[in-house]
Amino acid sequence: MNKDIRGKCIHCGKRTRHKVGEEWVCIFCDMSLDDKVSKDEEDVLHALRGSKLTPAEIKSLLASNKPQRTTGKPYEAKGTKLTIGIFGDTHIGHQCYDARLMTYAAKTFNDRKVDFVIHTGDICEGHYESKREGSVFELTEVGGDAQVKRAVQELSQIKRPLYFITGNHETNTFFKMSGFDIGTIIEEKLKNAHYLGQAKGIIKLPNGQHIEIQHPDGGSSYAISYRSQKIAESLDGGTKPAILLLGHYHKAEYLFYRNIHIFQTGTLQSQTSFMRGKHLSAHKGFFVVEIDVGKDGISRIKPEFFPAY
Repeated sequence: MNKDIRGKCIHCGKRTRHKVGEEWVCIFCDMSLDDKVSKDEEDVLHALRGSKLTPAEIKSLLASNKPQRTTGKPYEAKGTKLTIGIFGDTHIGHQCYDARLMTYAAKTFNDRKVDFVIHTGDICEGHYESKREGSVFELTEVGGDAQVKRAVQELSQIKRPLYFITGNHETNTFFKMSGFDIGTIIEEKLKNAHYLGQAKGIIKLPNGQHIEIQHPDGGSSYAISYRSQKIAESLDGGTKPAILLLGHYHKAEYLFYRNIHIFQTGTLQSQTSFMRGKHLSAHKGFFVVEIDVGKDGISRIKPEFFPAY
């Protein structure tokens, strides 16, 4: 006997296995709506029936309403000879953010007339109180609106094109708690700022090369180059960047490994109580890097680090 017998629902016309007495009635139409669902829910059910969406499409639509990690469009750099300003981990909103160092960095980038500036994430401090009890008392600006306002004020000192990603401090707090993506707001407020995405961004270079910008999560390492090497080892051979810029660890480093020019981009935040408790140092400063892009990779690179103490 064929158990997959179906008929058309007498109410909505859809094929169904469900019957009420001798009549075919789908499970949606069979629901006692007055007893089981509200009027708003009834309207939603009727809208879904009339939408002709498949179950898979409905699931996808529901999932799209959840906060998603933002990925912007890659920026395409022009010219094979470039001078780039690089910095990150400013942590604006924390009392250890060094505003004077930001002014110095912005002036250096402007005076050197760099082609563009890259920020490798953690522009703002975020709100880590749930993970680091008492950290709210170390904030100079509390909340997303206040920190973004200060960030726009500080970043406006940079007059060159600015390309940036956000880091774990923004994503794990403002974004995951409320869906507030500060990158979109900063991009709207600053005409020269371009948001490349959360935790990762790409800048395309001539001759098929590219710069990859990452802001990982997780703990630091006592060996400065350990995280750089492990991240480089995880990259597939055919997709490796010519240059890899890493934020998050608050270290300053240039390393040539697996034919990748790797930078840990330093920080503009002095050592915090959290870092002090973990016996981690903060490498304060920023980079200006000159590069020549060859046909097979970077033919010349000149890193220059501007330390602060």
